Amino acid sequence: LEYAAQLEQKQHFVEKALRRLPREMQVAARSDTQRERWRMPWLSQERLNQRHGLPCPVAPVLPAAATHGYRNKCEFTIGRDEIGSVAVGFTLGTVRERKHVVGRADGVPTVSAEMLAAARRAQAVLAESPLPPYDKVSHEGFWRAMLARQSFAHADGPPELLLCVAVQAAGLPEEQVASELARLREAFVAPLDPPVRLSLAVRRGAPPGEYKHAGEPAEAEGVETVLGREYIEETLLGLSFRISPDAFFQVNTLGAESLLTLLRAQCSLGPDSVMLDVCCGTGTIGLAMARSVKRVIGIESNAQAVADAAANAARNGITNAEFICAKAEQATRQVLERLTPSELDSLVAIVDPPRAGLHPDVVKALRRCAPLRSLLFVACHAPAFVTNAVSFCRPTSPSFAGVPFELVQAWPIDLFPHTPHCELVTLLERSDLVAEREAAQAKRSRAGAGGEEGGDEW
Repeated sequence: LEYAAQLEQKQHFVEKALRRLPREMQVAARSDTQRERWRMPWLSQERLNQRHGLPCPVAPVLPAAATHGYRNKCEFTIGRDEIGSVAVGFTLGTVRERKHVVGRADGVPTVSAEMLAAARRAQAVLAESPLPPYDKVSHEGFWRAMLARQSFAHADGPPELLLCVAVQAAGLPEEQVASELARLREAFVAPLDPPVRLSLAVRRGAPPGEYKHAGEPAEAEGVETVLGREYIEETLLGLSFRISPDAFFQVNTLGAESLLTLLRAQCSLGPDSVMLDVCCGTGTIGLAMARSVKRVIGIESNAQAVADAAANAARNGITNAEFICAKAEQATRQVLERLTPSELDSLVAIVDPPRAGLHPDVVKALRRCAPLRSLLFVACHAPAFVTNAVSFCRPTSPSFAGVPFELVQAWPIDLFPHTPHCELVTLLERSDLVAEREAAQAKRSRAGAGGEEGGDEW
């Protein structure tokens, strides 16, 4: 599909998802005995008609700077293809279908030439191995998966490429396991084409996020670096970031710079600002803003990502950022409660949750924080954002304290060419703040229409 047509489809998908918000608000109102509280000016039929059913203005999708080979992270499955040969690529069938077929990565437009070369090298080595690839249906086999992470901002030489191969070694003689892993390491000592600065790690056990079957034998899990170092370095907006195998980092480096530039422009930051970065990953958003604010507080549940975030702050000489390792639903309220009144008055919040969206307790904590007047929401799945938006925007109640928010503006950003996915940034502001601004705008309009002497009052 031509890229222009992809952008049209993504615009349609985002707008279709956002048009659900007024309907979801109506559905939520049915359980409220005081339904008139749900009649909000910004969702009036008149305004919705003006915006073709959209709850706020939506900018055109910001195109990607690179549309091919842009992914800095790929998770390759190891298995067998349609004819039974070992393949390092992507799953074609599903476990539910009792089918585990892996297609090779050749021709996949999102995969870089460097990662493709690594997948081919691994495939050749594993084809000669006496240990079979793992089968997700039978839950048997040794070679499970290969994670690849690559740097793209590399002015000082070839890109870095970190490979992490997952194996299921329980029940096998350790001598045989060690021999096969040594053979894999030896294969990657030889240069790849295109050239890279390569590191190799081995993970024992299921990769993060992969279902572990109850019948699988238990084994000591962990990641061991066998070649190079345990992370890669990437540069974003002049900052250097350390990225370990499991840490969250936007998969499109150039796209991440576009995202950060947009967030900077919309944050209204000042030297007294305190920035709350919820679901902060390796700290990319907060650290990109740190030199413009008084303090950054990041919250992230992945311990390795938090360690990376702290290391990233140190390597960039940033001393006004702290990162808390905890679930967002546990830490957000605690962080807000310990801020001083002056810090609360200068609070800026950005949330960047996983695909499923924010936990309801995080939404409630942010709503309850009265000094927080606006927030930016970074969503990788627009329908999940709409679910959260209902909770942010519904009328005040014992369960949802605080003045409700309104959806003010939306900016889709294409970080994922050749896929149906699209990042969505939205600005939410408290409804009383929006009302004050609209009243001031209306007053200025009347004054302009009536002349400098205020002729509208004659």
